[in-house]
Amino acid sequence: MPAEIRIGDKLDSKYRILRRLGHGAFGDVYLGEDELLGRQVAIKVLKDRDPKQQADLVDEMQVLNHLSHSGVVAFYHHFLKDDLLFLVMEYCGRGSLRDWLRERRTPVHEVMQWGKNLADILYFVHQRNIVHHDIKPDNILLTAEGTLKIGDFGIANSYGGTMAYLAPEMHFGGVATDDARVDVYALGITLLELLIHGNPFRGMSPLDALRVKLLHDFIPQELDGWVQEIISKATHPTPELRFQTMREFQEAIEAKHVSYIFDRNRIKADALAAKAEEHLAKKQTIKASKCIHQALHFCADSVSALIAAGRFHLFLNRIPEAKAYFDRALAINPRTNIQKELGWLSLEAGKYSPAISLLTDHLQRHAADYEAYNLLLECFYRTDRYEACIELVGLMVAEKAPSDCFVNNLLLCTRPLGSIDNDLLDLAQKKKDNPFIRYNIDRFKENLDPLRPLLLFENYRFGLPTQRDNTITIEYEGRLWEMKEPVISLGRNGENGPDLRHKNVSPRHCAIVNYYADVWIYDLGSPQGLFVDGKQIDGKAHLDGVHAIGLGNCQLTLSSKLGLLL
Repeated sequence: MPAEIRIGDKLDSKYRILRRLGHGAFGDVYLGEDELLGRQVAIKVLKDRDPKQQADLVDEMQVLNHLSHSGVVAFYHHFLKDDLLFLVMEYCGRGSLRDWLRERRTPVHEVMQWGKNLADILYFVHQRNIVHHDIKPDNILLTAEGTLKIGDFGIANSYGGTMAYLAPEMHFGGVATDDARVDVYALGITLLELLIHGNPFRGMSPLDALRVKLLHDFIPQELDGWVQEIISKATHPTPELRFQTMREFQEAIEAKHVSYIFDRNRIKADALAAKAEEHLAKKQTIKASKCIHQALHFCADSVSALIAAGRFHLFLNRIPEAKAYFDRALAINPRTNIQKELGWLSLEAGKYSPAISLLTDHLQRHAADYEAYNLLLECFYRTDRYEACIELVGLMVAEKAPSDCFVNNLLLCTRPLGSIDNDLLDLAQKKKDNPFIRYNIDRFKENLDPLRPLLLFENYRFGLPTQRDNTITIEYEGRLWEMKEPVISLGRNGENGPDLRHKNVSPRHCAIVNYYADVWIYDLGSPQGLFVDGKQIDGKAHLDGVHAIGLGNCQLTLSSKLGLLL
């Protein structure tokens, strides 16, 4: 007991100290008697002497005092003594539910009735834009008559909370302080603790507890089915799949059943997302875009529609847009299986370590995904892990992977080691119809320095035999060129395009990969920059339609298919 406070002391000229009730992180709590009004009160003395912290807490208590709800511990008064802040509150004679847990077990029907009452109290509080953020047995009190009351709003609308009751999203940040679903989660854990007479995360480290929360497999099967159903819904790791309000929580307990809504719009959205994926596989980007737009119009939180949207933007190398859609899908369902796509995003963003981790995780479960192997190969190439590249391509060749890309990409990986293996050269000669191999071997012969920015790493789908020829049109200084080569080099030394003899055009300024409905322009590291429709390109850009292309100050017009330029 602090030296400043003794049994029998009279505080603020009217509160006689009877005994200490307990202590916590914020301070000690005493039982006192208000000698003027003849009633017992709980007096909390705060450890923190910081005036600002004290003032903030008083403001919070005064806000709560205006709630005037029988289920919220009443705040009567506050005063200062020796720079310590004292809060005078309603006394609940039977202690907290933590005390109750230590002494006895509670029947299921009584626990769930408590849950219903607490949900009703918290719904009232939430309607006034206050979120408790520390719901747990310690902060739920019982009056002498057995009425439940919620106390200790000291961290309301903050980012605080007690680890065992903390919703998973609170570990990752970005949660609004007035998101009531964190209280839904904490109340679900509190009820489960009362039901099983112990916290499900007792003895675990914070990291282990978080893993268990995300796996969501901590609810005992021995509980009644309807109880499991309700606790499972309340403690779902994804906020969007929890009860969205305390009213929903309360109604589920009353009905002994979670009300599931089967949404026709969601069914329509998922069907359209499937069509979008089919169009994207055929590189029909306009049709895919229309299906995705319609799907998200029907149901903005359809996971399959969000994933389709992410894949659509990833196909077009629109990395920020793709990431935004994938993030939304993961927020709704953290178990969404998009490790490959997330690995691809990390690769395009130059974050090779997480890309390798995500892609290897995907390949452990989808070992025949050759496209994922080529993405992993590119990660190895970009990080100069050439021996790993050779080992991986050897496996792909042995397994007769359907794309020629692996042979081309191995050429890029063996060149830095000093020589090209004779067997590889023989294999490359056999694949001489691969335009990437032809292009890269020509670059090797030129002995340019630096060489690497001029080389083309081949995308998996470019090496598939199903690729169809395409003809692009370029207009420059009033003349038209029609070109159907799959790989086109543009610059002062371009072999198969217009003669761009301009002082700020590099010898090999950019390259165009030219397949049906799959036309791309690659920046080859020119210091003068590559621009598409006025926007500078860093890496590559998808071309669909008519575009203004800038090679430094040299301007030309490119059509991604024949007939668009007149």
